[in-house]
Amino acid sequence: RDTNAAFLAEVCHDVKTEPELIPIASSEHIPGNSEDKARLDISARGLWGPFQRTMFDVRIFHPNADSYKDRDIKAVYTQHENIKRKNYEQRVIQVEKCSFTPLVYSTLG
Repeated sequence: RDTNAAFLAEVCHDVKTEPELIPIASSEHIPGNSEDKARLDISARGLWGPFQRTMFDVRIFHPNADSYKDRDIKAVYTQHENIKRKNYEQRVIQVEKCSFTPLVYSTLG
């Protein structure tokens, strides 16, 4: 997360780590994570548009884990990306009024 934030700070403005999301009213039904005090990993302005805010959530997985050994690596990346989108994308778009980009990485160490 911190490495991504440092890279984003080189090209974006208003880079923040662990920004708290706006609370959702109990009458609103938005799919995904609706917890109060929910946080994403990074937010930044200016990546996809001059003043547009983008929120990022990072997932790191180990592709050699037993649970992935018989799966195509591309499918595993897609699975993790889809989980992040399911948990946060609609809330970020509808409540935060910004874009969402999941960052999915694998590690061998």
